[in-house]
Amino acid sequence: MGFFLYLCKQICNRIMSYHFTHLFSLSWRGAMMVIVTVLLSVGMRAAEPTAFVDDIVYTLDYEHLTAEVAANPKTTGELTIPEQIKDGAGRSYTVVSLSENAFKGCKSLISIVLPKTIRQLYRSSLEGTGVYANRDLWKDGALYIDGCLIAVDKTIPKPKFVVADGTRVIAGGAFQGNKVVTAVVIPSSVSRIDVFTFKDCKNLQKVTFGRHITSIGRDAFTGCGIYANSKKWKKGILYIDSCLVAVNKELPAKVTYKTPYRLIAEGVFAQNKNLQSVELSPLIEQVPAACFYECPNLKTVKLPAGLKEIGAFAFYRCGLLGDVQVPAGVTMVGAGAFYECSALPALTLPDGVEIIGKGCFYGCKQFTAFHFPASLKLIGDGAFAGCVRLESIQLPAGLEDLGKQCFAGCSALEKVAIPAKVVAIPQEAFVGCIHIFKVTLPENLYAIHDGAFKGCGMLERITIPDRTFAIGKDAFNGCSSLEKVSLGEDLHTIDNGAFADCKHIEQIVIPDAVTSIGAGAFAGCYGLRKLELPRKLEQIEREAFRDCRALREVKLPKGLEKIGARAFASCKQLREVTLPNHLEELGEEAFRDCEMLPSLLLALPDDCIVGKNAFKGCKE
Repeated sequence: MGFFLYLCKQICNRIMSYHFTHLFSLSWRGAMMVIVTVLLSVGMRAAEPTAFVDDIVYTLDYEHLTAEVAANPKTTGELTIPEQIKDGAGRSYTVVSLSENAFKGCKSLISIVLPKTIRQLYRSSLEGTGVYANRDLWKDGALYIDGCLIAVDKTIPKPKFVVADGTRVIAGGAFQGNKVVTAVVIPSSVSRIDVFTFKDCKNLQKVTFGRHITSIGRDAFTGCGIYANSKKWKKGILYIDSCLVAVNKELPAKVTYKTPYRLIAEGVFAQNKNLQSVELSPLIEQVPAACFYECPNLKTVKLPAGLKEIGAFAFYRCGLLGDVQVPAGVTMVGAGAFYECSALPALTLPDGVEIIGKGCFYGCKQFTAFHFPASLKLIGDGAFAGCVRLESIQLPAGLEDLGKQCFAGCSALEKVAIPAKVVAIPQEAFVGCIHIFKVTLPENLYAIHDGAFKGCGMLERITIPDRTFAIGKDAFNGCSSLEKVSLGEDLHTIDNGAFADCKHIEQIVIPDAVTSIGAGAFAGCYGLRKLELPRKLEQIEREAFRDCRALREVKLPKGLEKIGARAFASCKQLREVTLPNHLEELGEEAFRDCEMLPSLLLALPDDCIVGKNAFKGCKE
């Protein structure tokens, strides 16, 4: 987790490097691209969703349906962490980890039970707690809790430390800074050596973990005795028990293997400026998280045929990477794996991949097309955002979920057909796809969320399926070429700005199920000539039809109770309006500058509250 906090810091620094004063030196298009890039970058890394269950806060991973115990600094008493939790929508998540500061400093936490599902935690997760301070729980200088080795202190009786049989997890940093231990034996029940596990163990010369270890965290051995032993290094690479755990400045530009190694530590090549070409060992099954993070000169990578997984941020911002082939056996590509690999011309994912993680191909500017595997079920948040040359996509029939901003800023994209199993278009999914002219929506679609197609200036027509319940804020805002809109009969909600500035819409028939039209929903629809409002309509919010300059007639339903401020302001051709008897509120400037509106049609109910300047500028 520490490494990902580092990543977040780097990302924030990048965002903050945009100075708003610099925007004014750019063309309007250039300035907008900078703003959109920053917004997408921020949005893609927005805070993960959380759940509050039995007084404990969890961070949720909706892609993998897992949960991590977040920071809970006020936890007291006795605590049992469950194997599974549910969010507000009833979805189940498996609890797999404790964050670095999960219960740090909770002095009154005297007891904790960890579930068998825990795969990762840290020494700092429990440091400063009553549990950690209870020396009765420590045995032979080690603190074990429910099969997890939490920490080892300097009181170990012998320099050789044998981790207890049956231990499932060794906490990140468990041995960190220990100057007594010289050798460690890890049982086959442990599958991971986590971040900083043996960092700065100055006298550590041997670790035996055999072939049961499947992953090694960043800096697991940095500063330990093995790391300091120059005889252990071969051409800038440190191997331990057939695992590649570290590299140094002596690493050559081209790295190949002579003696096959079976594992690579996370982040091992990160930010290495020498590296240009890599051929991985045929025994490797995983490219671990952040393995080649920001290697600016890396151009080619040869992946082994037996590879199964490409981890999160594996090739993050490898800007010159242009030659990489994903083998047929890969089933998982992690979040940000190829983020801003701007020289990568194309990539084919094999069948078997079910998830494309968040930001996976963000900013891959050379992509013109992309082949999606038939097995794909989820495209994560911002997965293809900023792929500015991506012209065509064919989403697979089995796709079930799209993430927020998944294709945001794909300015060359021309058309998209959403598969039948997708039930919602997420927030800003296609925002800024300025050349998209055709969108086909599935029959079972129930919602189009905020900003989904905002700024799709070439979109000419849209048919909203009958089962669609809601159109979110700014969903089609700025679709300036949109001429024909068909709204489904089950539509209940048209939110704020939903069709604002759709200048070429000429006719709108709003279904009877709609009871409220959101603020600015159709504002700036200059070409709107014909409007049919639903019979059950109760409220027209502020500026809903502002600047609908071609609108001549509005038949307001009898049950209408509220017309918001500036709802019909500057509808300069509006000639016929009959206000209903049940109208309770007419907002300020509601009909301002409706120059052609005759006063004889404006018979207001006696008890109606009329705002200031409701009819100002109505010259007739």
